[in-house]
Amino acid sequence: MNVDIESTYPSFENRDLYVELGEHIAFYRKRANLKQRELAERVKISRAYLSRIETPNTSQSFSLEILFNISRELNVPLKYFFEPFPGPQKSMSLKDNDF
Repeated sequence: MNVDIESTYPSFENRDLYVELGEHIAFYRKRANLKQRELAERVKISRAYLSRIETPNTSQSFSLEILFNISRELNVPLKYFFEPFPGPQKSMSLKDNDF
């Protein structure tokens, strides 16, 4: 039996989006002065799994439930995970106006 591998495994067309989300998660986690272990415990995932999500040279998919929980624990509105990184002035307004 000849199995078409492409039809067996889902394509990963959104790889770059997961990488960008992971970079944003790492950015906001560091801004909150949390270690990976601390955030992972709060959202009930392993530190290794969070590390794979945050590492830019890997593409780890994850559920919206995890993203929602991370957003809540970091106190960062979801929309910020999909926008360009804030500059110095934007990060001040995040603290003052957006929460």
